[in-house]
Amino acid sequence: MRNLFFICNALDDLTRSERGIVTDSPAASRKVFGLSKAMREAGVRVLVVSLGRGRQDGSGRYYRCKVRRINGVPVVYLPFFHFPILSEVLTLFSSVPILWRLHRKKTKQTILFYNRMPAYFPLLIFAKIFQIDTTLDLEDGAIDLNYRSLSGLKSRILSRLFDSLCSGGALLACQALKDATKLRPTQCCYGTSDILPAKVNWDLSSINVLLGGTVSFDTGAPLLIEAIRLLRQESPSWAKNISFTITGKGDCLEQFQTLAKAAVNPEIIVHGRTTDEEYRQILANTHVGLALKPNSGALAHTTFPSKVIEFASHGILVVTTDISDVRKVLADSAIYLEADNPNLLIEKLRWIVLHRGAAKTLSLKGIQSVSVVCAPEKVGQMLSDFLFKSSGEEGQ
Repeated sequence: MRNLFFICNALDDLTRSERGIVTDSPAASRKVFGLSKAMREAGVRVLVVSLGRGRQDGSGRYYRCKVRRINGVPVVYLPFFHFPILSEVLTLFSSVPILWRLHRKKTKQTILFYNRMPAYFPLLIFAKIFQIDTTLDLEDGAIDLNYRSLSGLKSRILSRLFDSLCSGGALLACQALKDATKLRPTQCCYGTSDILPAKVNWDLSSINVLLGGTVSFDTGAPLLIEAIRLLRQESPSWAKNISFTITGKGDCLEQFQTLAKAAVNPEIIVHGRTTDEEYRQILANTHVGLALKPNSGALAHTTFPSKVIEFASHGILVVTTDISDVRKVLADSAIYLEADNPNLLIEKLRWIVLHRGAAKTLSLKGIQSVSVVCAPEKVGQMLSDFLFKSSGEEGQ
């Protein structure tokens, strides 16, 4: 039996709420749980070990280690302490005893680390001592690598330590991240699709457009803000047939809330952070999903916008900037913004409103495209082969 320990900071809604955590990444959690389920169905015995933490609030609240089952996969949440310094120390060392009890099983074992985090170092050293295979799941490349800045120095140190301590290769969120690590072999993994076609009616008078996740400058929120301002200023007749929904958190959320207060077209509804169930309901009523990380931005080639897989899986038409490996996944089944230009975004939205039949057909094509690359059974087998088969050949 192949045993995988997936080390991460994924959180389900219940645990997040119980522990009062507001700094998590729902998209990252969904990817971890999706990959874990796919590997389980491919015959891998997966145990997710989550740090189970966020930013401590100084309240002194303590949460014990807890086990839950998500998508059939057991998830161990490490203890969490809302207290300065001790919170980090507790996280740093609480995972080692768990793996100490598990590693002695005479089976093939691999530890997969989700991104580079200092909290993983005790586990990396533990794995090195006991010769357990380790692989890095690199989701985000470093933006600042300047030796003269603290963040740049930290990024370089983290990169070198992980490259020296990991014994296996690296899963990559996109092809460009191959240059961000010396680990070999490498294999791109964009996540898993969960085909749940939206039942939204394209014949309704209003086309619902969703922007979700991290609503910030780095993720392209200002592009939509400017497009909405221009639409309200120019007031084209078709603007009354489109509305925008904003979910998530970030430094641009307040600007959307200000825009939402004005009773003019196009309408804006701001939900902010939602539960998973609330978010599923929003997806079920969405026609168009936006992924707007700037073409010229720092994140264009250091990560992959996982939202595009989520949207396409639900039969939602994807409007995305032309970054990362998006075209490798969606090919010609999405609408691309080749420039970070609000007028270009307006033109794409105008085409959707005025050509609903063609837009719907394109959204259905997206389901097929994403299933070819991200079908759970295909991804699960690929990960099983990559993580547990020794090979001198580098993944594609």
